[in-house]
Amino acid sequence: MIKRSLIIWVMCWLEVARAQSLHANMPAQAPTYLPMLKAEITRAMPTHRQPSYFGGLVEQESCISLTHSKCWNPRSQLKTSREEGAGFGQITRAYRNGRLRFDALADGKQHIPGLSELSWDNVYQRPDLQLRLMVGMVKQCNDRLQHIVQNPVPRYHMCDAAYNGGIAGVLNERRACHLSGDCDANRWFGHVERHCLKSKKALYGQRNACDINRQHVRSVFLSRRYKYKPYLGEDR
Repeated sequence: MIKRSLIIWVMCWLEVARAQSLHANMPAQAPTYLPMLKAEITRAMPTHRQPSYFGGLVEQESCISLTHSKCWNPRSQLKTSREEGAGFGQITRAYRNGRLRFDALADGKQHIPGLSELSWDNVYQRPDLQLRLMVGMVKQCNDRLQHIVQNPVPRYHMCDAAYNGGIAGVLNERRACHLSGDCDANRWFGHVERHCLKSKKALYGQRNACDINRQHVRSVFLSRRYKYKPYLGEDR
């Protein structure tokens, strides 16, 4: 009886410690928007096996640090002469020689339901539609790859790489992986990730497009997402 009580006490203590650890590492503004994010995941991808991914994605995209004022902030912005990234998911429009070459918001409005009210004039004031677009973009990739990569978890990895660097790049890298002869094109870590075809030219500091893309997937899936599991309904 005493042994059983001790085991129960230890289990309770561990659960409290776990909850305190999660709370300590939680960005201050995340609890405000996590219910909104959960609603969008349920709406668009209710069978997603790792909904915590989306929390990790917001953190990766918007948080310079976990205590930064723009972390989990719909007004988070990266703006240079070449591009503008807006909000939770850093919705991007990019320019070349002053001309628009890519607009994720405009593209999303054409293909993702429920975004008719979203525009570049109001994007920073519409956290709900930012999250709808972000989740919708991931869903687009998942729908496209689900008949090619049947295991959903490596498919999620590839779709994160696509979120950061484009679906065309992922498809080309899967092909390069397959042609190499010693690579499984249906697995990301240790396989497709080793066949980056992106530019090796330094973009930010010493990091190039390959470095940024590969680090994105590793950071979101192997580090950032775990704290969001209990908040986004993931118990596995």
